[in-house]
Amino acid sequence: MRSLRAFLCASIAGAALLSSCDQVGGQQGTQPNASQESDAEPHATWLADFAAMQRLSELGGNAFEAEQFEDAAAFYARASMFKDNVPGPTGQYLALFATAAYTKAGEPEKAVAMLKRSVDQGFRLADFAENYPDLAPLKDRDAFKAQIARARENAANYDASHRDPNTAKLIFDDVPRFWAAYDLAEKTDNKDAKAAIFRREYLAPGTNGLIDYHFVKTQSMEKLVDKIEESHGYYEGIRERTLSAAQYEPVIREGLRSIVDLYPEANVPAVTFVIGRLNSGGTAGPTGMLIGLDVWSWAEGTSLDGIPAGFQKVVTNLDLDALPFIVVHEHIHTLQQYGGEETLLLGALREGSADFIAGLAMPEQEKPHYYRWGVEREAIIWKRFAGEMDGDNVADWIGNNGSMDEEGWYADLGYFIGARICEDYYAQAEDKQQAIRDLLFVTDAKAILEASGYAARFTE
Repeated sequence: MRSLRAFLCASIAGAALLSSCDQVGGQQGTQPNASQESDAEPHATWLADFAAMQRLSELGGNAFEAEQFEDAAAFYARASMFKDNVPGPTGQYLALFATAAYTKAGEPEKAVAMLKRSVDQGFRLADFAENYPDLAPLKDRDAFKAQIARARENAANYDASHRDPNTAKLIFDDVPRFWAAYDLAEKTDNKDAKAAIFRREYLAPGTNGLIDYHFVKTQSMEKLVDKIEESHGYYEGIRERTLSAAQYEPVIREGLRSIVDLYPEANVPAVTFVIGRLNSGGTAGPTGMLIGLDVWSWAEGTSLDGIPAGFQKVVTNLDLDALPFIVVHEHIHTLQQYGGEETLLLGALREGSADFIAGLAMPEQEKPHYYRWGVEREAIIWKRFAGEMDGDNVADWIGNNGSMDEEGWYADLGYFIGARICEDYYAQAEDKQQAIRDLLFVTDAKAILEASGYAARFTE
């Protein structure tokens, strides 16, 4: 399930539930009821269901990795029921995870039932579902085809309401809310009390995008409090810059317009700007693009205490002026529907194509820091990458900001190699618009590499 989860964390999706979890999940219990009254404040009543959804998702992932597919499906099925009590679309992939688990367990009827639930909850990545290997045993079933058709309807409806980059939502509301919670939390030394303050003042009244980001990246307010305490001087130093991020809205919209010019089929999801625990500058989820301003807001003189050496190199090479580029990069992720075997090569193309197409849209933007480092060492990097690209271990190539090796090997070089392959693929293509579509819908990573001619650079 790690590969399926990893893909969906870099992508974006978009009502009847079965009457009991026992029917599809193997566990007894009744469906949580969003209409039940509570003495808690209305905006906070969903937090307990959110916590349950998180824990069940964690248990499902662990069970899937242990190849305990029946258990994994039960956990994911139950988690997907709690999803309906959580604001916004966060968690709509959980039923799809259950679909994959039931398929692996050899229970196709339950798998299709869970796919229906996912579509009911807004899932719209039809091409991905059709091409994902774990779901291949379902492809010839009429019931599966019917759900794929409904997913395409979800996509068409979503696209129709998210076409105009001039009216796309750019949401900065969570940033001042974070600092208000931060100031309240500073008044106590008790970590549990601090976490409760962030839950009450930051997460509970937060936007759907913040909830999405919290589910994927922050994960718990206890972890956020720990990071703030470890890097207190850093957070103290970035407040002003994070609060100034809205000034980039005109340039961001220009970049989004350029993407639509390059790829007229593009939709333009919302962009939510949040503050997290220094573990993600940008990702995508069912709500749209999610940007962690904490990663982009370092300035000379800001303390780096408590930040790993590898990540220090990242934040000191980033600048808030690059915010429009990262938004466009994440926009590409929301358009991608990758399939096929999850390999390092596929992951590198996923990230590299986002960098490459963002560069086409915003040619005046400076190349990312790892790109500048990589160009000077490209042959060496390719040799190492070529020896590992057919495997599924991305740990030394993607998202490895905090674990540079003793030789100083730069982080995120999978982005660099992927972008270089995409450059060559685009350069050799006669139909440039089709080439962009090819790079957004990769199902055979080896075919893209071969057609690009990139590897031949190093064999001549």
